[in-house]
Amino acid sequence: MKRNDKSRSIGLGAGVLVFFSMIYWYSWSTYPLTQDEIDAYLDTIAAQDHVVGREHDLRSLRQFLEEDDGQPFYTVNLYKFFEQADYDSDAPFGGTGREAFDRFSSVMIRLLAERASHPIFGSDWVFNDGTDWDRLVIVRYRSRRDIVDIFASEAFEAASVHKWAGLRENGRMLVQGLHIPAAYLPVAILALFTAILVTLITRALTRRS
Repeated sequence: MKRNDKSRSIGLGAGVLVFFSMIYWYSWSTYPLTQDEIDAYLDTIAAQDHVVGREHDLRSLRQFLEEDDGQPFYTVNLYKFFEQADYDSDAPFGGTGREAFDRFSSVMIRLLAERASHPIFGSDWVFNDGTDWDRLVIVRYRSRRDIVDIFASEAFEAASVHKWAGLRENGRMLVQGLHIPAAYLPVAILALFTAILVTLITRALTRRS
């Protein structure tokens, strides 16, 4: 086999490996949380610093985790913001409630992405039917394990001060992933693009050598 052909084959193989690895990472179904894992997560969350009156509902969270099936699910979130951020008087932050919540969101997006989870729709326009929400966001989670892992993280704990400084009210519905198609197509396109990029880089390096 010629050197260029061999390098091309290696590049193609690497690209295919990247493609299927990304698909697996995005879509894998984990085993349900064990009781010991649930207890450990809830103990960690209970020990976190919380804004008074904004603590997790640990009883509902426990029930949600104990019903874990290892499958993806979606949250439909509705948000109403304070006009001015509700930080403590000695906090080194300010601005509007929307700006405070966006500080939280910038951290949350990273935590989601690290766990193959992501928003699939968001809008700052919500039909005024008397509820007067400011924002609607639909988020896809890979599993319940991923969401509770986020809740238990130090990064989420630290960012929560911005969440509650900005958020006057919120509503949430849970939708099992079975009812809304998972975003396999965009992930497949991203994975394919990455695979092609790896192949092209390999070819370029081969030509230089």
